[in-house]
Amino acid sequence: MKTSSLLLLTLLVLGRLPAQAKGPDNLRACWAQQAQPLQASYVALRYRETLAQLEHSFQPWQATNYTGAGQVWSRADGFLKSDTLRQGPKTYFSLTQLTPATLLFQDYGDEKLTPVTPEAFREQPLQAARYAPATLIQYFVDQKVKPAPESSRALVVYQARLNGTVVRLFIRTTDNRLSKVTALRHDELFGDVLTTYTYQDYATVGKLAYPRTITIDKINGKLTDKVTITAAALVPAAPSLLTPPADYRLTPKTAAPPQVSVEHRGAHLHFLGLAHTDDKVLVVEFDTFLLVAEAPLNSANGELIIREARKLAPTKPIRYFVAGHYHPHYLGGMRPFVHRGATVLTTAADVPYVQYLAAAPHTLEPDSLQRQPRPLKTEVVTDTRTIAEGGFEMQIHVIGAQSQHTNDYLIYYFPTEKLLFEDDLVWIAQKGDVKKASPRQAGLYQAIQDRKLAVDTIVQSWPVQDYGVKTTIPFRELEQSMQVK
Repeated sequence: MKTSSLLLLTLLVLGRLPAQAKGPDNLRACWAQQAQPLQASYVALRYRETLAQLEHSFQPWQATNYTGAGQVWSRADGFLKSDTLRQGPKTYFSLTQLTPATLLFQDYGDEKLTPVTPEAFREQPLQAARYAPATLIQYFVDQKVKPAPESSRALVVYQARLNGTVVRLFIRTTDNRLSKVTALRHDELFGDVLTTYTYQDYATVGKLAYPRTITIDKINGKLTDKVTITAAALVPAAPSLLTPPADYRLTPKTAAPPQVSVEHRGAHLHFLGLAHTDDKVLVVEFDTFLLVAEAPLNSANGELIIREARKLAPTKPIRYFVAGHYHPHYLGGMRPFVHRGATVLTTAADVPYVQYLAAAPHTLEPDSLQRQPRPLKTEVVTDTRTIAEGGFEMQIHVIGAQSQHTNDYLIYYFPTEKLLFEDDLVWIAQKGDVKKASPRQAGLYQAIQDRKLAVDTIVQSWPVQDYGVKTTIPFRELEQSMQVK
């Protein structure tokens, strides 16, 4: 055997071939097609899209659907977008302008520049990948990202972090084009949330390869958006959509520090005022246990409520947790109560949603239930559930669609106090005359009448400070609103 052949065989066995003999650099080859042609010029894209959003819908996972259209200018280090979004008769506009040094953004409905955090600035290449992946590919090349172990013969995987989001590029080995991008990030309600961008139907303009169809699967596949590129052209420059102010700077992300106040109504009802979330939470004290109604937004607030409940009654366990409906301001902090072994009272319609929230992984930002899993316990409230001990009674009534808000709505009634606690149905201004009842107010009023509840006072969970509405409402004012024409 010749010496050169023997050396080659030895290097193969030892896995020490020179870099140029280790096979193609798929990321670099992808960059050559999808980002290198955009070093000094832009690709101008026209598009249309469909979007599905989770908003304050009538039932869990019910999406609000939008259609959109617009234009994008993309290059390796910049991205601009002008778009129109429509939902029913409503039309919204937004503008985005990214450069290596600035991110200017004017959100839907805003007339001035929307504040941008450093985190949003760092994640913009991922946001741009919804339409054009050049800036994201350039980021991976600049970071000199190496193939990940899960790469296969068909797909080479590259992984990096963008502001805490785990981003993976999947590049096809057959043509070295981007097949998909996945982004795993923490969501305070849903935990680990995966978004997948799938790129299909490639075309070329000049030396640039670009996908004409991008499918976006969101919230672990629960929702799907679609972007269709309808036209593409290489242009030497992009228009200036927004002008940076002279004192341009990013706005640091700040969170209001937790502030809790306590209001007692007799020996059994304790209202926790959470100023940082603008909510009231109800702690109901029975002789031997507690019930907590509502926990806003996230696990951190659930833990805070549990600590405050222990201060009120250190020796009494929290036996029940209940949320008036499935929206995040009431159910978002449920998981710590599951961890403590509380039974979740809910409607039959919401059991699958409660199960999803309780089982959702929170590995990126672990909460107590992630660190120490416990089984979920639920009890279904079908019409009325009465909880009583030592002569004190609480009634939970399912008013559902009668609320004109959600199909799972619960209200809480205390016969001794003639007090009713509900989430967000009564909107009576703190100042001025009582106005005509909204559909929500009318629905609650009719529910009270149908159940023949003797109510003197209504206490509302949200909003407490914003919007200028009352959170403690004499029942006579609800009656007055029903009489206004």
